[in-house]
Amino acid sequence: MELSPHLAAALAAAGGTVGTERVDRVWLFPARQTGDRETGLAVLASWPPGEPASDRRGVWTLEYQVEQLAGGKSRRADSLTEQAVVPAGRVERVIEGVLRRLGTETEAPRMEEVGGSPARWAELLAEGGVQLDFGHQE
Repeated sequence: MELSPHLAAALAAAGGTVGTERVDRVWLFPARQTGDRETGLAVLASWPPGEPASDRRGVWTLEYQVEQLAGGKSRRADSLTEQAVVPAGRVERVIEGVLRRLGTETEAPRMEEVGGSPARWAELLAEGGVQLDFGHQE
């Protein structure tokens, strides 16, 4: 699955809120195109603040919507929500529940290990054309 530039930009913004050094894994869902609108979803699992060795994970949903405007411009709106903090072994189960509540009917997501590495985060976002300076969002 190719990473949408809009999803990459939304992830870059979310990294500033969650903290790229706290992101353990991310699930990327294919973007949906409907007319002049693109929507997408990602789920992030992160270590709780101040608990880098914790066996717990915060589960965040990131939804975005992009509308194409006249003149080739676009407007993006993101929504980042922390859904739960759970034992690491329960993350997939929480994600399944989140997806049921969101009513998302799509192919299986692509899961990427980040492991708290700013370099890995930057590498992932570069797939969508977003260039980071190893952990510093632009």
